[in-house]
Amino acid sequence: MWEGQALDEKHTLGQIVASTSIGPRVKQQTSKSLIGLKPITLRELDPTKDRVYKGYVLSGTIIDETYSWEPSVHLVIEDENFDCERMLIYNFPKEQGEYLTRKLYTIGSKMHIINPYLRIGTGDMKPSIRVDDVASIVMQSDSERIVNMCRYCCEADASKLCGKCQRARYCSKECQINDWKLYKHKLICKSK
Repeated sequence: MWEGQALDEKHTLGQIVASTSIGPRVKQQTSKSLIGLKPITLRELDPTKDRVYKGYVLSGTIIDETYSWEPSVHLVIEDENFDCERMLIYNFPKEQGEYLTRKLYTIGSKMHIINPYLRIGTGDMKPSIRVDDVASIVMQSDSERIVNMCRYCCEADASKLCGKCQRARYCSKECQINDWKLYKHKLICKSK
C-alpha cells in the first residue's frame, strides 16, 4: 500500500512528489567482508524498535520494481523464509539514481545487507530496512540473479506479463491471481 500510494501521487498530473527523510537514529557500521557475520532473517528482526543488527548479514532478493525519488531508493526484498519488507537506500550520488533502479537493483537481484538497520518509519510507524551507506550492500553476481522472476512464486523464466502494467511477470494465471490476492499487486499496478 505504501508503494501504491506513492505511485498514485507521482502519476497524478501536475503533482510533484517530495519524499522527506529524517536522519538515522543510530549509526550503521559497514564491514569490509561477509566473513564472520552471522546470518539473520526478517522474522528475527524486532519490528517494534529501531536497531542496527551489528555483526549480522541479511540476505534477500528484490521482488518488486525499484523506484528512485530523492532522497532515497525504494525497493521490496524477500528473505529465505519468503518474508518481505520494504527497503530504503539513502546517500547515493544523485547521478546514480537511474542506474541503481534500472540496472543494479532489479527484480530477481540478490543482495546481502551488512549490519542491517531496522528503522521504524516516522510517519506510518511501520518498519523498513534502512541503508545509509551503499557500501553495506553486497550484490550477488549476475549469474545468481533470477531472470524474468515470477512476482508470486519467484521462479525464473516467467513468460506471462500483467495485462495492465506489462511489467509484472507470472508463471501462470494461478500465480497472477494469488499475487493480486496475497501481495496486492493491484495497489501498484499502473498502465504503462
